[in-house]
Amino acid sequence: MNKTTALILWNVVLTGLVAWLAFRTPGTPSAQPVDTAVDSVGTVAPRPLDTAALRHARIAYFIMDSIQNNYDLVQESRDRVRNEGQRLEGNLMKEMEKAEARARELAGKDHTYSTKAEVEADEREFQQLQMRIQEMRANSQDKLDELQVRMLQEITKEIQDYLTEYNKAAAHDYIFSIQDEGQIWVGNPGLDITQAVVNGLNERHRSRKGTK
Repeated sequence: MNKTTALILWNVVLTGLVAWLAFRTPGTPSAQPVDTAVDSVGTVAPRPLDTAALRHARIAYFIMDSIQNNYDLVQESRDRVRNEGQRLEGNLMKEMEKAEARARELAGKDHTYSTKAEVEADEREFQQLQMRIQEMRANSQDKLDELQVRMLQEITKEIQDYLTEYNKAAAHDYIFSIQDEGQIWVGNPGLDITQAVVNGLNERHRSRKGTK
């Protein structure tokens, strides 16, 4: 695994965080779920939504791309994944060089064997070298995948915890996240809390690190 692949994998995983459930404030009117009715010919038709509740709903959104690009913890996690990928790749390359050197030694013994047992022993050693490299490559990938999952879980929890605290004062019914190329085509800029979320996340993270 090279560092470019590791970064691509990280970005793909991270961009999967496209929606955050909102936080309900006690006593706030809520929209009724869409109900259905069956007419005389058996056609199922949706019942009208509770538009009054929708008119009073407090909704906000933030752009996830900005979190990915400006949240310190995301940048630190990317660096950590990249550094770990480089370390694992370096270890793998060293073992591959050793294996290649030993394979050349074995290949140079083609005309020196005196028994079939010697040939079979060297063949087994060569196969073991190949298996060791394959196992190291698979283990390296597993370790990197596990690190990416842990980093993603940490980031997810930090965002969730911050938004929970943020919403105690903001009292939104729903807080959504969107991507730059997401499914929301038109949005009211007045409901965009992206900068407040970025600032709040970084302030929270830096205070925990003891830096400003």
